[in-house]
Amino acid sequence: MLAMIVLIAGLLTGCGGDQSGSASQQDGGGKAGQDGNAPKEQGKNAPEKKILFGVVKFVNPKTEGFSVRPTIEEQGKKPVVFRLAKESSITLGGKEAKLEDMKKGQQAQVEYVERNDRNRARTVRLFEAGGGAQDNQGGEKTG
Repeated sequence: MLAMIVLIAGLLTGCGGDQSGSASQQDGGGKAGQDGNAPKEQGKNAPEKKILFGVVKFVNPKTEGFSVRPTIEEQGKKPVVFRLAKESSITLGGKEAKLEDMKKGQQAQVEYVERNDRNRARTVRLFEAGGGAQDNQGGEKTG
C-alpha cells in the first residue's frame, strides 16, 4: 500500500512538473527551440501523452477495450474508456501480460494519447493484489 502511495505521489509530481518541464525543455533544447514554431508543429503531429492511475472497471479482450476509474481526484470520478493502441504494452507485476490478464478491481496505470476523440492506451501497468482480502476491501470502497 505504501508503494502505491509513493507511486501516486510520483505521478502527481510528474504531472505538475509537465508544465514547468516544458519551459526547461525549451531552455535545454536551445538548438531546436531557436525556431519558436518547431515545438508547436510537433504538438500537432504528436499527440500529448497522458497518464491515468485508477481501478479497472471493465475489460473486453475481443474489442481490445477497457475502462479505468481514476483514483486521483484531479482526473475525475467517472471511468475512462480506452482502446489499445497498435503498438502497446501491458505488464502485470513487472512481467509481460495480455489484456486477458486484466481483471476488474485491479490497480492500473495507463499511459495514453487521445486520437480522433478516443483514448488509445500505449502502456498499461497492472499491479497484483496482495491477497483476496485486499480485493474484497477494494470492492467495498468502489461499490
